[in-house]
Amino acid sequence: MQSLRVGLIGCGTIGRSVLQLLESEDDIAIIGALVRNPARQAPVPLFDNLRQLLSLRPDVVVEVAGHDGLRCHGPAVLRAGFDLILLSVGALAHPEFEQELRAAARKGRSRAMVASGAIGALDAIASAAVGGLEQVTHTTRKPARALLEAEEANRLSEPKELFRGSAREGALRFPENINVAAAVSLAGLGLDRTEVRVVADPRLERNTHEVVARGAFGELRFEMRGIPTDDNPRTGRLVAMSVVHALRQLRSPLVIG
Repeated sequence: MQSLRVGLIGCGTIGRSVLQLLESEDDIAIIGALVRNPARQAPVPLFDNLRQLLSLRPDVVVEVAGHDGLRCHGPAVLRAGFDLILLSVGALAHPEFEQELRAAARKGRSRAMVASGAIGALDAIASAAVGGLEQVTHTTRKPARALLEAEEANRLSEPKELFRGSAREGALRFPENINVAAAVSLAGLGLDRTEVRVVADPRLERNTHEVVARGAFGELRFEMRGIPTDDNPRTGRLVAMSVVHALRQLRSPLVIG
């Protein structure tokens, strides 16, 4: 069986972590990455033009570039007929972009797949939605330095709630911090019916996500305390791991969840 050929959009903190995790994988190969500055050194070929990356005929493209990268290149990847695994799901809080992404996938007969990122329980929430969900709440707690400017974070002595409202509004206000809440929302009640809280906590060292869901199935409670990456306190180590898991699922004869 040939290796799964993977193209990356972005090669920053998450992209580099994905490359490291795949070093020992024999059947998954990163064939290139789309970046702003292809002159820098990297363990894979770098391109500043999407057509160059797609000319290598990847089996799937993975977006690890943030909201701007997804908005700029995601629809084009799908229209060209290539499947896309995306992390920056909060970008879909803009209804017009969600419609554009769906239309692009239909035109290219391709699929946009959301990686779980720094959260879990998406499969259970999606299953519960089949029989009827009544309520989903998602609370994100992060170290103050991950949500606030350094000066304000240093002044904070106790937890501070920065936001409470719909997941759509939260994703628009904190675009690079609560992609996980957008993923939970799209798996369950949607962006407008899912309640989100964002809390800056100076006592925390780990990013924490708490999800509570209630419905005809019963009640679900899920808590994740992720260790941030060394390079970026806003990004948990689990994010890159979830990309590798999604790629493995594409290769595996037995898929769980």
